[in-house]
Amino acid sequence: MNLQKHLKKIPYISVVSSIAKKKGTGIWLVGGFLRDICLRKQCQKNDFDFCVEKDVVSVAREFARKISSKLIVLDKEQGSYRVILKRKNNIYTYDFTLMRGANFYEDLSLRDFSINTLAVKLGGPKYELFDPFAGCRDLNRGVLRFIKEEVLLQDPLRILRGFSFMVNYGLRIDAKTQKYMVEYKGFLKNVSGERISEELFKIFSSPKSYSAIKKMSGLKVIDEIVPYIRQMRGVFQGPYHHLDVWQHSLETLRKFEELWGKRLSKNKDICKYFSEELASGRSRLQILKLSCLLHDIGKPFAKKRVKKKTIFHSHEKIGRDLAQDISGLLRLSFREKEFLKNLIFWHLRPGYLADQAVPSQRAIYRFFRDTHQDGIGVIVLSLSDWRATRGPLTDANKRRKHEKVMLKLIDYHLREQEKKPLIRILNGYDIMRKFKLKPSPLIGKVLKKIKEEQTLGKISTKTQAYKLARKVIK
Repeated sequence: MNLQKHLKKIPYISVVSSIAKKKGTGIWLVGGFLRDICLRKQCQKNDFDFCVEKDVVSVAREFARKISSKLIVLDKEQGSYRVILKRKNNIYTYDFTLMRGANFYEDLSLRDFSINTLAVKLGGPKYELFDPFAGCRDLNRGVLRFIKEEVLLQDPLRILRGFSFMVNYGLRIDAKTQKYMVEYKGFLKNVSGERISEELFKIFSSPKSYSAIKKMSGLKVIDEIVPYIRQMRGVFQGPYHHLDVWQHSLETLRKFEELWGKRLSKNKDICKYFSEELASGRSRLQILKLSCLLHDIGKPFAKKRVKKKTIFHSHEKIGRDLAQDISGLLRLSFREKEFLKNLIFWHLRPGYLADQAVPSQRAIYRFFRDTHQDGIGVIVLSLSDWRATRGPLTDANKRRKHEKVMLKLIDYHLREQEKKPLIRILNGYDIMRKFKLKPSPLIGKVLKKIKEEQTLGKISTKTQAYKLARKVIK
């Protein structure tokens, strides 16, 4: 790699170097930027981390003043400061952190993976790469390796960061690092739900997140994040399934990513729907992936044997309630939580629709009425669920027919969304005035029925709407 060329592209890197010389303090560029240029990746090119030997606040303040930007205190106690530069359409982030340990080598030894210990000292005549823990060698070999066991005691979240690096950088986790992950996975329960979520959704942001989740499953790390998964393992489901509940859930994620890559991502309207942000930096697509893993989480608690048949009656309701608890553990936002709960609760409904030779317009209307804005997500989860079901009694022709119906439902809904909304014929005051009623749930029931019949083209005038209202009220 041409180190000199890459570093000269960093805006105001010469200013940081001049501050290092002026103050006589060591300043090193470390971590992600150097890792990414070694991998020839374009990510994180606007984020720069600096380790400062002493007087970190003075260094950060002077840098902010020289580039006319504001100094932000990240962690005063730990000596961590940020300067943000807005330039044209780009935002650059400069983080300055006080050196930990007696010297810079010791500071690097406190970091997590060898690939994150690359450094360049600023202030000298030439930029030279400092690589004391063979990070370049590991990058070239495609290996992810903890520097030492102790780094997990400092922060167990590094276990999840490992899987995030694995899937987003195409690395394999070496044997000793896997051993440490297994030994220290129990400490993840001491990590806040917000931090767990942040790393988990970094994994889900990858188009190949299945490979990381499968590895987390094999090492039982995923069980520490969602304890209910332990109950899903080994729960067999009868002749329509070829896998137990948990392995089927993993396969559902695999099938979704396959379906997304080969077909769904080609549709701009579907992409727009799934890219909608439900929380800061998190989209419908990521929650859909989580739902693939959790859609059958209620089955272990619903399993019964009736007349020599295995049934899971109401598992979708139990799953929805468990999703409420899991959302709390992962500190999901309200919108994320509701989307996850709705996906789990309604995931069987598209299959019932597809069982009909031709679903009626009324049945289709009621499905999208009940699922609201989550209907497309529910259908895609159901599609992935069906694709992951391949037991000896599974009918391949029936599955193909189901898929055809479900994909048509998505197309139908997208077309309907393009239409202008219907003008309401009556409102609640009209109903109460006409029939001398007081406010009550009955008014909502009447309006719901009027809207349904209007949407289906059965009524279009006030006279027809009042006639229908009278029937409902009676």
